Amino acid sequence: MESYWLNGLNSEQKEAALHNYGPLLILAGAGSGKTTVLVARTGRLIQENIVNPKELCVMTFTNKAARELKSRVQDKLGSTAKSIWAGTFHSFGLHILREFFKEAGLPKTFGILDPGDASSIVKEILKDFHLGDKTTYDAEKLLSLMSYWRERGQTQTSSVDEYEQAVEWILPHYTKKLKQLGMIDFDGLILKPIELMEKNENLRKVLQSRFTQVMVDEFQDTNLMQMKLIRLLTDAH
Repeated sequence: MESYWLNGLNSEQKEAALHNYGPLLILAGAGSGKTTVLVARTGRLIQENIVNPKELCVMTFTNKAARELKSRVQDKLGSTAKSIWAGTFHSFGLHILREFFKEAGLPKTFGILDPGDASSIVKEILKDFHLGDKTTYDAEKLLSLMSYWRERGQTQTSSVDEYEQAVEWILPHYTKKLKQLGMIDFDGLILKPIELMEKNENLRKVLQSRFTQVMVDEFQDTNLMQMKLIRLLTDAH
């Protein structure tokens, strides 16, 4: 007898919703029912005892989408669906850092730096930096370039570009300032958990065994940080 979770799905959607283990990539356009498939697969996996709700992690593009997914599964399964972890990549990173704040070298009540404050810190640091005759820089452009560097683990440049050279000088000062403040910025919400899992095998194994099913809604496979996080989380299975 076909699961009621598959009601109303077309053949391609059913194929995805019936997938149990291992990687599966779904290519789908806007409005084609991606969330519906995630809801169906989530509910079916739980109902058929293939996964404990606590071991299910769903990364979504927005927190609103995460709430919708949990709500739709909960409508049919009841309170058991409350223990599903669902949220954005950044909220997942925050979840991990709150639990493993000591390992991350953060205070228990660490703060999250918003883009405006990050820009202010960069401008403050810039007061002590001058390159030739250039004395003014676009802080947002510097932050964007810093993000690119951090995503790739870059710390030095051979470029003569003024912004590249500025970032080489600013980045260690910026990182040091965040540590002094006991804060983490938006990029750090993903970068720090990646660093923790790469350097701490025991912690990585704990998270890999905790989440045996990982699904990603609107996966940005061009984003290196997201790709790294998913690989570290799922490599064991």
